[in-house]
Amino acid sequence: MRLVNRVPTFRTVAVSVPLLLIGMAWVSTSHAGEPPPPSRALYLKYCSACHGETGKGDGVVSGFMTPKPTDLTLIAKKAGGKFPFMEVLQQIDGTTAVRAHGDRDMPVWGESFRRELPDASLNRQARMRGRLMLLTEYVESLQQK
Repeated sequence: MRLVNRVPTFRTVAVSVPLLLIGMAWVSTSHAGEPPPPSRALYLKYCSACHGETGKGDGVVSGFMTPKPTDLTLIAKKAGGKFPFMEVLQQIDGTTAVRAHGDRDMPVWGESFRRELPDASLNRQARMRGRLMLLTEYVESLQQK
């Protein structure tokens, strides 16, 4: 079978470009049934059982916990109005112990992510750090205005 090099004709381009643009517009505007953004999906997977979907500390297992999970929506308010991004990230990854968590009742997600990534490749380290940052950014987005 011989392949023939063909130069696109004006007609081919005139039909293809509008179809491509219509397809791109449809994809960018069709949001129904899409998964949540990565940061929300991570939060729902790792944090919502205790802290609740809205971060108020009312997750499905919160009634069984002592002390009760923190209301994540009040972090900035308790810190004088500014969200302490690095402190929160370090609490999530276990760098800084959370006093209320006592003996690490809260899963230390940095350790969990590291276990999922057995080798120390830079790519995998970056993915783990990215997850931690996405979680922290999502908690920041929950702050009361």
